[in-house]
Amino acid sequence: MTLHRVFIVGHEGTTGLRIHERLSDRKDIELLATADEDRKNVEAIKVVAKKADLVFLCLPDVASKEIMAAIGDFPCKVIDTSTAFRTTAGWAYGFPELGESYKTDIATKKHIANPGCHASGMIACIAPLVKAGLVPADYPFTITSLTGYSGGGKKMIGQYESNPKDYFLYAPRQYGLGQEHKHLPEVQHVCGISEAPIFMPIVDDYYSGMEVTVGIHSRLCHKPVCIDKVQQVLEDFYKHSAIITVAPFTENSNTSMLNANQLSNTDSMKIYVTGNDERIMVHAIFDNLGKGASGAAVQCMNIALGLPEETGLVLG
Repeated sequence: MTLHRVFIVGHEGTTGLRIHERLSDRKDIELLATADEDRKNVEAIKVVAKKADLVFLCLPDVASKEIMAAIGDFPCKVIDTSTAFRTTAGWAYGFPELGESYKTDIATKKHIANPGCHASGMIACIAPLVKAGLVPADYPFTITSLTGYSGGGKKMIGQYESNPKDYFLYAPRQYGLGQEHKHLPEVQHVCGISEAPIFMPIVDDYYSGMEVTVGIHSRLCHKPVCIDKVQQVLEDFYKHSAIITVAPFTENSNTSMLNANQLSNTDSMKIYVTGNDERIMVHAIFDNLGKGASGAAVQCMNIALGLPEETGLVLG
């Protein structure tokens, strides 16, 4: 068995810690690390990165850019989990389900940008419909996204799990009110849409799980669109994926509620199509820490290292 040397820079944060937990028991992975006192020392990071086959950067944007400036020419592959490089030319975008070219890029390019959590749901719903010409590139999307508080990192987790807890943390809270959410540029870039969506993210009092809902008025599309056609396009697009599945329309029709934590603790994503021919909704349900973060990163690592794509993933 080939032993792949992997270095996680920033393994103390939520995503880095999850990746470390996922890889620590794998027999095909050797985890490299700096000494604890050197975890922010760029020179020490360079020494370890030179020995690695693949480096995860689980850092804020500024820190990721600093480390990439230091190790970008090294032979190791790099998977960055920040927003720093998701629209950067020359970087692979880590969403292999979008097509064979995406998977090939992940397998062959040195640098891979891991998608954002909200962005993963938006892109999964929108990209197939735009690619098929069913929804125009200038469509004025309005999107909601409900997420567990773990998506806010250690600080937010601490707030929600404190005792006593602030009264206002018991109810859903909408944020990103200035319509400048950091995931919107990658959604436009990857989906090829000309208009930034109105995006309404909401955080609620549960640990993990995400439900992204994209609404479509069929009358605003450039050609006739019905709910059955949307269902069929999505089923065809994801028919070869074991990670993203589309619920049969009969299942959707019998669904009175969708639970945002339905796929918590898994690396899967499930898409539902609901509504009617006039007002169609496409929902992506997944774990913000799974397919929305560390699960997607490990999936990309597997592809980049030539391993079976689903190795070490939990499919729900």
